[in-house]
Amino acid sequence: MRIILLILIFAFLSACSGAQQSSQINKTYVSSAKYKNFSCEDLIAESEIIRAREPALAAKVDQHYKSQKNTEAVTWLLFWPAAFWLDDGSEKAEELAQVRGELDAIRQAMMSKKCG
Repeated sequence: MRIILLILIFAFLSACSGAQQSSQINKTYVSSAKYKNFSCEDLIAESEIIRAREPALAAKVDQHYKSQKNTEAVTWLLFWPAAFWLDDGSEKAEELAQVRGELDAIRQAMMSKKCG
């Protein structure tokens, strides 16, 4: 019975992290008006530049998530008060959300201009 209780407590405490996986991060809204003066070629070029950044950012967010989960588990076991000061990776997550929002805005601008 004690083992089950310890496992449940550990599982609960492990779920307390603020870190997110890249798949859990939603895009932020970016107005497509920013791109209204771009030509179709410019929109495609900008899209490729931004799209090239997304996988690296997603990898950083996922790596941070894994690192935080491991650190959190050790912290809860060895010195639980420190678990409340763990980094949630919000800066990396916000940057990834911004890139996803930019891509969506470019897509909308391309659709409004009927780019092929």
